[in-house]
Amino acid sequence: MKTLPLKSMLLALALLFGSGVAIAEGTDKFTELDTNQDGSLSQEEASGVEGLEFESADTDGNGSLSEEEFKAAKTGLRGEGSTEGMEGEKTY
Repeated sequence: MKTLPLKSMLLALALLFGSGVAIAEGTDKFTELDTNQDGSLSQEEASGVEGLEFESADTDGNGSLSEEEFKAAKTGLRGEGSTEGMEGEKTY
């Protein structure tokens, strides 16, 4: 019975670590796309992201994507049960 809390804790750590990696990958991709390094993506900068609907991703309607908007849109592009994200990157 004492192994259950240990297994639960290990699972929680694995999930936490895994989500951190996904966030870091999203940040790296955002930084790569942000060619003028202004902290947001213009429609032109984001145009190379296959499947991204810029107008839908721009939730505040200001004409650019913040890192948070980009990450949310990227998560939506992966789809349920998919093993690939934007531009063929592995998500598992």
